[in-house]
Amino acid sequence: MPGMDLSDVTIHYEEQGGGDLAFVYCHGLGGSGQGFEQNDMEWYARHFRTISWDNRGLGRSGQAAKYSLPLYASDLDRLLDGLDVEQAVIFGVSWGGVLVQRFALDYPQRCAAIVIDSSSAEVNGPASDNWYQRGEVARAGVGPLAGQSLEPAFAGHVTVDQGDSREVPPEHVESHVAESRAVAGLREHPLTPYLHQIECPALIVAGGKDVVAGAGGSVHMARAIGDNARLEILQEAGHGVYAQGREEFRPLLLEFLADHGLLP
Repeated sequence: MPGMDLSDVTIHYEEQGGGDLAFVYCHGLGGSGQGFEQNDMEWYARHFRTISWDNRGLGRSGQAAKYSLPLYASDLDRLLDGLDVEQAVIFGVSWGGVLVQRFALDYPQRCAAIVIDSSSAEVNGPASDNWYQRGEVARAGVGPLAGQSLEPAFAGHVTVDQGDSREVPPEHVESHVAESRAVAGLREHPLTPYLHQIECPALIVAGGKDVVAGAGGSVHMARAIGDNARLEILQEAGHGVYAQGREEFRPLLLEFLADHGLLP
């Protein structure tokens, strides 16, 4: 169980495979890389030097004094330094897609390409409320939501009061809350106006049956990035296309990277 000491936090990572091209997996909100490592990493390791890591304060990584979107991105930059990875394909799902956008803006020299799955660069009012409440549920449980009815952010959206309410371990609460509030903050501080600065190839994927984030945010992201972006909506997939639509996504990923000269 490798852990890298970054002085202000210890980051857990797993690595498998080899080759010239590195692929970095960035997990969803409040999560860890464990699901990817158990179910998907073996396939990616056939094609890439594959790295999975846990955000500060989550999974198997250590707790920290501070949490913010720029700090999560800085952790990844420093982790890649420690692993002697100059450039990589940076993949992020859901919250991980928000992190990847921040990373691509702050550390463009690190990105051979980015892949953003089931995410967004901005949120509307109801989505902001829902993401904020995710953090409050992590902190205090579902009790404070009793009697409330959160407005759906889009048709078919499953709101926080209707969804999964698994208990968050105490040591993970602070980071979970920080990530929830960072996504909620995309209403007032969207990343969209800055995405035209991203110059590396960008694959944006969404699921047509995503009831968590929807597909609209992916459309906006692709338009904002511009000519460097390729948008693919897998109509039968749900939230997390890389896992919900493996048979379509995996060849799509390889084709995209080959088209940009990153794979033979």
